[in-house]
Amino acid sequence: MRTNLLHTTAIVLILAGEYKFLRQRPIIYKYKLIIISFWFLITTAGCGHNHADFSLSAVSSMVRVPLEPGRPVKASDTARISAAGGEYESFQVLVSAGDSAALTGVCWEAGNLTGDSGSIDAKHIQINPVGYVQTTVISEYYPSSPGWWADPLLHLDSLSIPAGERQPLWVTIFVPRGTPSGTYHGTVRISTANAGSSSIPFELRVWGFDIPCRPSIKTLTWVSTLRDFGGNSRENRKALYELLLEHRLGPGGNMELDEEMLGFCMQRGMNAFLLDNIPNLKRIKQDSYSQGYKDSLQAELDDYVKKFGPRGWLDGMAYVYNYDEVDRDHWPLAKDMYRLVKSVSSDLKVIQCLNIPEGVEALAGYADTWDVYVAQYKESGVAQRVTEGDEAWLAVCCYPSVRPNFFLEYPVIDGRIIGWICYHTGVTGFEYWSPNHWDGNNSPPELRGKWKANTFSNYNGDGYLTYPGPDMHPLSSLRLENLRDGFEDYEYLYLLKELEGDTALTQLTQQVVSAPTEYSSNPELLYHIREKIARRIEQITDYEKH
Repeated sequence: MRTNLLHTTAIVLILAGEYKFLRQRPIIYKYKLIIISFWFLITTAGCGHNHADFSLSAVSSMVRVPLEPGRPVKASDTARISAAGGEYESFQVLVSAGDSAALTGVCWEAGNLTGDSGSIDAKHIQINPVGYVQTTVISEYYPSSPGWWADPLLHLDSLSIPAGERQPLWVTIFVPRGTPSGTYHGTVRISTANAGSSSIPFELRVWGFDIPCRPSIKTLTWVSTLRDFGGNSRENRKALYELLLEHRLGPGGNMELDEEMLGFCMQRGMNAFLLDNIPNLKRIKQDSYSQGYKDSLQAELDDYVKKFGPRGWLDGMAYVYNYDEVDRDHWPLAKDMYRLVKSVSSDLKVIQCLNIPEGVEALAGYADTWDVYVAQYKESGVAQRVTEGDEAWLAVCCYPSVRPNFFLEYPVIDGRIIGWICYHTGVTGFEYWSPNHWDGNNSPPELRGKWKANTFSNYNGDGYLTYPGPDMHPLSSLRLENLRDGFEDYEYLYLLKELEGDTALTQLTQQVVSAPTEYSSNPELLYHIREKIARRIEQITDYEKH
């Protein structure tokens, strides 16, 4: 519509100017008038009819954009983010189609970022359309609801947007280590087949420090089989491992323990893995561990001690996972298996995961690392075990189902807040049960739907933070991206504590997290406190340099 009005105005002006010449040179300008009139008819043929148009806005990465266009979302005309060297940071570009016609052939691109200190190549920018997953079941365990939820980050080259609807594009920028500090500027350009093109600017503040490749907090997750999604081949698993490690989530829960695969993952930052997983007897419907199983476990662990002990991996990297979520009546068995592991070598570290808080006290002395759920941290009394020399990790699962958690219906800021909660509690690790429990699905998600959201019982989103891609390259999600951002924030907190101590930092972080399940869901507050921490790190490191 805007284009037609411009054409109409221009032609009126042209014809007005030509009129006096027509009177003086009628033969010469008769044909000119015919040409101008013909152009007028072509370019204004759409006047009074639908003509596509669109608008662009920037949205925080800690916001899930509702599918329904009538539901408001806080947006701006410029994206402003910040990151240290070695860090990823994201924002969303919201493409909103006008009410009159659909947008077709929507494409996107970003150029190099430039600043006074240098530039960042466009190859470090990735743009993914955000897909929507439909939930169809209601769980009795948490505030769930049917609807459409933004989550998978898709690999598409173009798309269409129906009239009156909107489509988020997820923009992720990686800042190479050693990038000079300063402010960098760039644009994301959106082009269409039927409504022209437009650009939205963004601003990146690069801080004067780097975060490490190997995370300062241990992370662990359990990769499920890829059998139904292109095959459980070594290369397919490597692709998923690489995606997880890029997001600072280690895949060491049940991975291959050969030299090549361990080296592949360690080079990408993996800092914890399991030597063995002593099974939950109730899940395998047995009453006790057979002597044959115990003998094979001892022999296997003895081999690992000989292989990995000289490398120093038994001290803080390699673990034995003991009887997951052991029930009260099997606590004596958990103690027996702890003794068996220690009989092989006192250097072997045993993790004990519990969903009964009083189990920490009951099993005191029979675990080296306590894996407790965020919502049960206080009542478990695990902090006392830490003061006595044990290690503590946090986890989330379908139970307890209070926030923070990874359900699709919960705010995506829950993923980012995990890193802050880990720092607040002083734990040294985080564990999540599966990034790819895709049961009930046999194909990748699409831009809208084609995905069963409750892959485990009636919990929407529980047990997966990734999706299978059409080319066997796994897809990330809003929840995984935010989890990574929270672990990167943890590096800021960890670094400032190393530089300055904990007193002043605690006053800052408590504005974001005051208890494991008490925290702000306001992205602007988190950005604000994070910026204060980053500026303080810069001040201290600049002073030390001079």
